[in-house]
Amino acid sequence: MSRAVRLVIPAVVAVVLAALAIFNLAQADRGIVRQARDVDGVPMTLFLPADSTSGPQNSRLPAVLVVHGFSGNRQLMYGFGYTLAKNGYVAALIDFAGHGASLDRLPDSFAGDAQYQKLAANIATTLAHLLAQPFVDPERVAILGHSMGASAVSRYGSAHGDVPVTIALSLGNFGRQLPNDPGRPRNFLILVGANEFAGFIQGSTAGLTSAYPDGVPGVTYGNFADGTARRLIYAPGVEHISILFSHDVYREMVRWLDQAFAVGAPDRPVEADSRIGWVLLLYLAAVIGFQPLAATLLRGHAANAMTARSAASGRFVILSALAAAVVAPVLLQFGGALYRWMPLTVGNYVGIYFLIYGLIVGGAYLALRRRGAPAAQRAAAEPGERAAPASLGIVGAAASDFALKPALATLALTAYALVTFGLTAHLTWNNFALVGDRAWVAGVLFACCFVFFLADEWMVARASRRARAGLYALTKLIVIVSLIASVGLFGAPGFLLLLVPVIAVLFLWHGLYSHWLFGMTRRPWIAAVLNAAVFAWVIAATFAVVQY
Repeated sequence: MSRAVRLVIPAVVAVVLAALAIFNLAQADRGIVRQARDVDGVPMTLFLPADSTSGPQNSRLPAVLVVHGFSGNRQLMYGFGYTLAKNGYVAALIDFAGHGASLDRLPDSFAGDAQYQKLAANIATTLAHLLAQPFVDPERVAILGHSMGASAVSRYGSAHGDVPVTIALSLGNFGRQLPNDPGRPRNFLILVGANEFAGFIQGSTAGLTSAYPDGVPGVTYGNFADGTARRLIYAPGVEHISILFSHDVYREMVRWLDQAFAVGAPDRPVEADSRIGWVLLLYLAAVIGFQPLAATLLRGHAANAMTARSAASGRFVILSALAAAVVAPVLLQFGGALYRWMPLTVGNYVGIYFLIYGLIVGGAYLALRRRGAPAAQRAAAEPGERAAPASLGIVGAAASDFALKPALATLALTAYALVTFGLTAHLTWNNFALVGDRAWVAGVLFACCFVFFLADEWMVARASRRARAGLYALTKLIVIVSLIASVGLFGAPGFLLLLVPVIAVLFLWHGLYSHWLFGMTRRPWIAAVLNAAVFAWVIAATFAVVQY
């Protein structure tokens, strides 16, 4: 099979899969109107049945104000917007202060009650706006929140008896603080993933037993007429993030609202949002399309060398990674000022962790080279593979290693990675916009991430791509274990535990890109630039902007 055919086939497959995914994602908007608004500085997206704004006054619809959790955003809650609109409800999704497209900052969690007061003010402002809409029935408006948002709506609903329905997903510690009154909050549905951390399951269970001490999951207690209805559901097979895409959760939500607001027949079918499958297919198309694009753009740009070189021994790589993975969280434990100057909570910790790790590993690599690599071993190429070049990175590289064409190709591939991941996310399930402070923070994070990825690429670079892949995976595993351990041992933000699966997926996904790029060019800096750009953008766009 010719090289051209080997490139054309995956490119065609990628285009076909992408077209199929885009078509079905577009179909999901049929019968739905989306309206973006700014409500006194709070970004809002309305999801409405297509005929809701033109109907008569007596056809006003029930509505739900939907709020996200910590470091979430309204895009992350789109599944609820689509599901509610498809089943006859108006859904208003907002970005809390410090999240998504909001230009406001969220008070730090250590600032006493100031954080909740800010969240409550956002809820009150947007709830008043929703109640005033001519297509909304002001007597039938519920509030729904996830995680931090679940605590916020539960507390708000407990204090405001005029809120007829409250729905909490992944309710944490505030479940233990709820009043014993079964009518506070009114008609309270609690949903928690069966695979969540124990604290969320216990907090959610306490939300039921605070009002009904003998209550068990799956049973509805009280009645809707006097506002004392309460129900707890352990959503099967999901954890803290995947609960937001669970069809079981969508169905429980709609049926609870139907009962509370007397909408539809008790056994009517619930149309649940199913876009996430098409989003995943679109991402698969992006991965398949990356390899032929990279091969085309980087053709003939392998680093120019004829002889094999020495690479750091596997033992040296592992010891350097272990040392960095221990030192980084220790330094951050005793030096909060190292990262708190960036107003991006949790993200600032991760960024400076990457920087310290990269400086230690990169420093070890440079020291090894200066000593003539006494701890190195000869990197023998596998049969059929070309020898490693004389330069595997920036240090000691020939001038030709930085030719203009590879640099332009790197920019193009980085843009491809950002667009296929970020734009898709922004339009379907997660914010990717860099507004306000997020823009300059992204620049700082890029520098931190570049040091991390370049140092790692230097260390694992070797002629054997199989050996390189194994070391790449091992160093990333060390980082993940270090981040998990740092929460319990070194006082790192506990929210890291919820993000480890996401970080692992990104390491795997872009590790594949890195593997392809190094195999094509033997230039570690190319993959380092691409990975740093994606990780920096994701971190900067996702985490909460806070006021310390």
